[in-house]
Amino acid sequence: MERDEYLIEGAMPLLRNEQLRIEDGRDLLIHAWQGSLWITQEGDVRDVVLQAGQSFRLDRNGVALVKCWENAVLALTSPHEERPARSIEVRAANRSAWNLRPQARPFRPGDRAFGAELASHAA
Repeated sequence: MERDEYLIEGAMPLLRNEQLRIEDGRDLLIHAWQGSLWITQEGDVRDVVLQAGQSFRLDRNGVALVKCWENAVLALTSPHEERPARSIEVRAANRSAWNLRPQARPFRPGDRAFGAELASHAA
């Protein structure tokens, strides 16, 4: 059974070597539209690599890092309408970091976000 999702960001571009730092984002779904992403979570020995079209749902709170190995575009959704994460920050080597306000808007499986369908929902 698929759950309702709230769209945080539908098409977030990341440049090579940029990273996303997510704090307390349990249940946040990360979907790679383009490129490849490496994901690691605090307290988890696994490393997750996403290729275009794949998704991963954070399964714990703490800090999660999403590293971009090549230019990529990702989407973020959450089943939580209120406060889907404590903070979401983009960090780049050649420019200052900027924060994404983790605010959600309704999004249901099958909805279209920036011309592409977000159909894969990892458990």
